[in-house]
Amino acid sequence: TNQLEGIQIPGLSDKLIVTLFADDTNLFLSARDKFDVAEWILGKWCKVAGAKFNIEKTEIIPIGTEEHRHAVITTRKLNREDASPLERNIRIAEDGEAVRILGAWIGNHADVAVPWEPVLDKTKHQIDRWEEVRPTLYGKRLIVQTIIGGHTQFLTKAQGMLKNIEAAFTKMIRNFIWGENAPPRIAMEALYAPIGQGGLNLLDIKARNDAIEIGWLKSYLNFSNSRPTWATVTDLTISAAAPPGLSPLALVNCYIQDWPTPTRGPRAAKLGHDTMRMLKAAKKYGACLAAIRLSSTVCASLPAWYH
Repeated sequence: TNQLEGIQIPGLSDKLIVTLFADDTNLFLSARDKFDVAEWILGKWCKVAGAKFNIEKTEIIPIGTEEHRHAVITTRKLNREDASPLERNIRIAEDGEAVRILGAWIGNHADVAVPWEPVLDKTKHQIDRWEEVRPTLYGKRLIVQTIIGGHTQFLTKAQGMLKNIEAAFTKMIRNFIWGENAPPRIAMEALYAPIGQGGLNLLDIKARNDAIEIGWLKSYLNFSNSRPTWATVTDLTISAAAPPGLSPLALVNCYIQDWPTPTRGPRAAKLGHDTMRMLKAAKKYGACLAAIRLSSTVCASLPAWYH
């Protein structure tokens, strides 16, 4: 709709204004958009479609400067020109609080470890119950894959796994395989190996997490027409952390150009946790542009600068 500005992202022809998934709707409004107008449009759409928009379950995450976020929380208005404040049953997430969106937890300065606490507790409880039936080593492998792997894969894909959480799950697997206080009889690295190589093909949490980050990297390096919106936003984020002295107009993508990305220091602070994990995985496994021979068409499509 032309009545809402939404979020204009450089590099994208369409504005970001709404995403729909099943019964979950995410609305993106600029500081100049009025919630009154958005609510009126949604109400009109629901009347025509025969649907019902559950305004009582609405949760709002203010984005932008700290001053703007504070103003939204104190006035309960997304735009000072809104006719009335937001209803009290509409939650506005303050700094440090997170909102669950499609299984991921999003918020300003939110503690990324908090969503993992119930997952750890639930997983440990189920592993303890399985220990009571004294499964075989191969049975334990299946249980680890199903319980620990199944409980952690989605959240890791959605927002990554902290190193201390990764260590906790690795310890949980080791204790389940050998016993709480028993020393490992075989090195865990040997158990991670495929059965054909004498291993157990046991779930390696660290390797699985790296594979997830490489999956994100693969999507990020998709330069076709189906490239996801988040990849374009990530381009802008990484470019903002580029070394000084480079022309912002010439920066396209650090993997098809020759300019370094920071993984520590003040410039790296501009990158979010998700982008940082992806960049570290790319560096660890040597991601780069490499081809035996490039056609003239491909060469012509590459950036003209910093290559």
